[in-house]
Amino acid sequence: MMTVYAVGLFQGLALVAVPAASSVLTSTSGYGLSDGEYGLLFVPQVLLAIAGSLAMPAMARKVGVKRLLLVGIAVGALSMGLLTVSTTVQHTGAALPLLLAATAALGFGFGVTLSCLSTIAGDLAPTAPERSLTALNVFLGLGTALSPLLVGFLTRIGEWWYLPLLAASGLVVLAGIAWRQDLTVDGPATRRPRGIPRAFWLFAAALVAYGICETMFGNWGTALLRDRGTSAATANYALAAFWAAVTAGRFIISVLPARVPSRAVYVVLPWAIAATLVLVATVADGTAGIAVFAAAGFACSGFFPMTIGYGEAAFPDVVVFVSGWLVAAYQVGYGLAAFGAGALDAVVPLGVLLAGAAALAAGMGLLAVAVARVSHQDRARQPPDANWETR
Repeated sequence: MMTVYAVGLFQGLALVAVPAASSVLTSTSGYGLSDGEYGLLFVPQVLLAIAGSLAMPAMARKVGVKRLLLVGIAVGALSMGLLTVSTTVQHTGAALPLLLAATAALGFGFGVTLSCLSTIAGDLAPTAPERSLTALNVFLGLGTALSPLLVGFLTRIGEWWYLPLLAASGLVVLAGIAWRQDLTVDGPATRRPRGIPRAFWLFAAALVAYGICETMFGNWGTALLRDRGTSAATANYALAAFWAAVTAGRFIISVLPARVPSRAVYVVLPWAIAATLVLVATVADGTAGIAVFAAAGFACSGFFPMTIGYGEAAFPDVVVFVSGWLVAAYQVGYGLAAFGAGALDAVVPLGVLLAGAAALAAGMGLLAVAVARVSHQDRARQPPDANWETR
């Protein structure tokens, strides 16, 4: 299990490498990218992350989950290698195409790797998959929180590109370790579903909504703070507080004693997200913003991994399909918020968009009740494969 968690950690480092280096990429002394060119970098990343997640079940049936995981890790390492090499052409016209190739590889590698890791983590802890998946996301979140801090530290002692070099090296080493370990998933879990049940779409809709809400915090909350006069440094502290709280919250949930009902925690989180979205939309003081962002991080912490864990518990015969498509649903939400909010910001203030997302979080709260109910159904009362009959 520690290999799975370690891959999650280095995947988190890689995932945030480009945003962490945004000041270098957009500065005239660095790559000199315009705001439009910088935003363009994330288009292939999101599209290929969705494509990789959706294609993961079919690919896993052909080559197996373990081999596909190794492919995903290798593509992730390649993306970090391309990002490192791009420093040699940063002042030329070749920089942007090379960066686009790096983010495209990062997106595909992330979609495949996270889907495989989620499948393996749930399979290794079949009695409580939501807890093992939450633990996996603790390490993933730790990587995302460390990445911007490491860029700052490594820049002071050397060069910023030491981070992608470190991430690439770590992923290569972990691929070698994973290759020697038994990370296979039982054959029945990889089979093709005969039909997608209506219940599955409850899980997918919940994660699309969650992806939108999380991205409103992560991508646009700090922009709102800066628009209201908060310094860039304080806004970054608020973002760091958000991701640190996400990681801490996931850790707390992963170690909760068995007597604490996970369903109770799960159904409360969306309402906490709704409340903190309203608070972020109205906060004007930088210090208060840090506290509100930390609260938002705790609110967001467990919903994503717990939803995937509940999905695997509800549909245990096809966990590969569930993992891949639910990760894709989250990426769809991320893409909608990342690009949609940017387009709407021209006509709708960011504060209104954040407050509006609170209504979406409330809808997510209703979906959470249904998801928790479906995942805890007594499968002994169901005929074989009943979950996979289209009703």
